Amino acid sequence: MDQTDIADLERSVARLSFYYTDAEELLAAVRKEHPKASKKTIVLAALSAMIDLAEREPAAAKRLHALAMGNRGATEGG
Repeated sequence: MDQTDIADLERSVARLSFYYTDAEELLAAVRKEHPKASKKTIVLAALSAMIDLAEREPAAAKRLHALAMGNRGATEGG
């Protein structure tokens, strides 16, 4: 993935975090929009979005944290 794709993925993860409270549901929703993205890339995008949202939207940041922590050690193809 190039930087444009990653930025788009970060925006999607941040946006979808407002609609899904469960980490697995959020991951599935992101994968539906970005089927070629690996789990590892999605987790990294979630961490980046979480940092960005931490002060402005603590509830969304908490959901992104759950996604990232629940998928630690994800493989590139996973």
